[in-house]
Amino acid sequence: GSGIVYTLTVAGADDVAAFLRSRGLAAQAYSGRTDDAERRQAEEDLLGNRVKALVATSALGMGFDKPDLGFVVHLGAPASPIAYYQQVGRAGRGVDRAEVVLLPGADDEAVWRYFASLGFPPEEQVRQVLATLQPDRPMSTAALEAHVDLRRTRLETMLKVLDVDGAVHRVQGGWLSTGQDWAYDADRYAKVAADRAAEQQAMRDYATTDGCRMEYLRHQLDDPEAAPCSRCDTCTGQFRSTEVSEESLAAAQAALGRPGVEVEPRRMWPTGLPTVKGKIKPELQAESGRALGRLSDIGWGGRLRTVFSSPDAEVDDAVVQAVVKVLAGWGWEQRPAGVVVVPSRSRPLLVRSLAQRLSQLGRIPLLGELERVRDEPPGTGRSNSAQRLTAVHGAFAVPAGLTLDGGPVLLVDDRTDTGWTLTECARVLREAGAGPVLPLVLAVDA
Repeated sequence: GSGIVYTLTVAGADDVAAFLRSRGLAAQAYSGRTDDAERRQAEEDLLGNRVKALVATSALGMGFDKPDLGFVVHLGAPASPIAYYQQVGRAGRGVDRAEVVLLPGADDEAVWRYFASLGFPPEEQVRQVLATLQPDRPMSTAALEAHVDLRRTRLETMLKVLDVDGAVHRVQGGWLSTGQDWAYDADRYAKVAADRAAEQQAMRDYATTDGCRMEYLRHQLDDPEAAPCSRCDTCTGQFRSTEVSEESLAAAQAALGRPGVEVEPRRMWPTGLPTVKGKIKPELQAESGRALGRLSDIGWGGRLRTVFSSPDAEVDDAVVQAVVKVLAGWGWEQRPAGVVVVPSRSRPLLVRSLAQRLSQLGRIPLLGELERVRDEPPGTGRSNSAQRLTAVHGAFAVPAGLTLDGGPVLLVDDRTDTGWTLTECARVLREAGAGPVLPLVLAVDA
């Protein structure tokens, strides 16, 4: 039959759907980034059995009902047994037999930690927002980003909670302070965090239990009638083989382990900053860059996470060879005339060795390393564009010994998140006489 493959991230849904299509299976990605019209069409295609599977994030929610759904596969474990129970419960409602398979991944914990970090902010940051808002002059979410180190989505969620609590009010043009007293419910938010941690532990225990899995889940839902189901792997003693054909394994490794992710350049300055605004001058912008992979990827993500969780060291041969493949497939209009290094405070050995190896292998002159002329102001973080640009704007300079003659420059760094370090370094290089600046990083922190 047809069914659902759940992944923990949008990137995972996109990559797995593409791989399944390459294997001759009709599969579509479905996530929070999918347009509404495309979502509705995808749901209709699954209901009509015109696709083998939707590869979906949790965006495929409770409203979807297909009685003859034949399978639900989880590529990565959800962080909550309730969420897992709801998702697998969609299978087999109107058929005699359906298959449910959970494939926990080594990177599940990292994804859980990321989503847990999106919880309600600490009191200091909330108070900072309340102190910034005025009762008579609306301020947009984008403008608020310049005053508080929170990502846009987390800031908007916090404002909605404050709106419900009566501390702020949404109006045309942004948000106003109501001036009403507001208490930070620390006990409530601590309980939410504790409940989340308990749910994650329950999913770890579910994966390793030697008892009935359905009985375990029903206990988690406080079902007084929980009892052995006689159908799961532990009840029947029938376990799926982990063996796959060499051809299938090679195809998966080739597709999901293919190096290379495009890094889109920043073209607009963040809203709400007094020093810069509007469009970045085209002659000062970075070009479209490349990364070896995303930290959340199924393929290269695991290997890159190992690199960044280990002590700073020279880049290894496997990573260099993969980066060379990325460069070979880049398709730039003009070959780089030189390599420039971004000064890294956390992994200088990794970045410098990568630049040196690429210079040697590609026979591209290593021009040198940008100079860090000031440290980031205390307390600045990486959460949003306004805060990140404030931290790095004016922090880099071209040293006297680094000569630029108008040719394209390959700009090498270890990773990128908001993209503003690369943007600022590209601006400095272009103003100093460089031609097109081509950013290259090992990882996109997403």
